[in-house]
Amino acid sequence: DRNVVTEVKTYPGLEHSVSMEELNDVAAFLKCVLPPISDGDESSTDGDRNVVTDPAQMSVGELRDGIRQAGLEEKAKGMFDKSELVNLLSQHLKEKEQQK
Repeated sequence: DRNVVTEVKTYPGLEHSVSMEELNDVAAFLKCVLPPISDGDESSTDGDRNVVTDPAQMSVGELRDGIRQAGLEEKAKGMFDKSELVNLLSQHLKEKEQQK
């Protein structure tokens, strides 16, 4: 288990809004507590080609790697739910297969 030091901060005058200071603090916190996203160098391979697995069986990190490798980062922006990532990559692979 990690020993995470937490700090309670208030942002005067915000009530029901957000400030860049608050967003920067959240980003810094997440960088401290979340593992880094793989850059794709550790992807599983079969000889010299990547093995395509069922997106529904992939971890979120594997989905994000697959989405990056497929050039779908722009379409994935704003997607936070795993099912959205699965659907995006599944649809891409289905379209790619149909083009063959």
